[in-house]
Amino acid sequence: MADELRRMQLLLERLIDGSPDAVVACDMQGRVVLFNKAAERLTQYTPAEAIGSLPATELFEPALVEELLGRLRAAGAGGSVEGLAAEVRTRQGEPVPVSLTASLLSEAGQEIAWVAVLVDQRERLSIERRLSSAEEKLREKEKQAMLAELAGTAAHELNQPLTSVLGYADLLRRRIPESDPNSRAVEVIYREAERMAEIVRKIGRITRYETTTYVGDVRMVDLDKSTKD
Repeated sequence: MADELRRMQLLLERLIDGSPDAVVACDMQGRVVLFNKAAERLTQYTPAEAIGSLPATELFEPALVEELLGRLRAAGAGGSVEGLAAEVRTRQGEPVPVSLTASLLSEAGQEIAWVAVLVDQRERLSIERRLSSAEEKLREKEKQAMLAELAGTAAHELNQPLTSVLGYADLLRRRIPESDPNSRAVEVIYREAERMAEIVRKIGRITRYETTTYVGDVRMVDLDKSTKD
């Protein structure tokens, strides 16, 4: 029976050590009592440095340890905490985001230790950031495409009535002599219509979304920047 127990213990130790995820167990005094190879890779502490001497508060924030034990006790016998977003500190003091699953171990109704499985979240968070950046770029491209289509439509619709205004204003300029009191008003109409025509041409050349401050926090499309090649 003793040999069988030793074989089972050796098997369990190999299973724990071979786990791809970090496994850390601490006694109720807050000392590390189990530390597998994945935990070593994650934190840069060796098992020899951690087991028996490394306090749990060196790996985790004290508030997290307190919260974790409170939740485990509230879960009752056999209960666990799963997928808790947490941070573990490396030997160099670098915080590493992890997903933490923990259980409280008891013997004869007495709490003896708690064990946590830590899944490194750095790669997942990095992928999420890249996806978020790609989505943001896609939204920006869609916004620019929609703005260019809208600008093209607006320029086309405005150009026709504006051409008529310019044509009639020019006709009046030619027919009304400079001595006529209405001559200045007609000149202003023609000049402002020309300015509007230039704005419409710029709108028709919009290719991207560039803004500038208008009043206060209000933003408006910057026609000059939006139409540059």
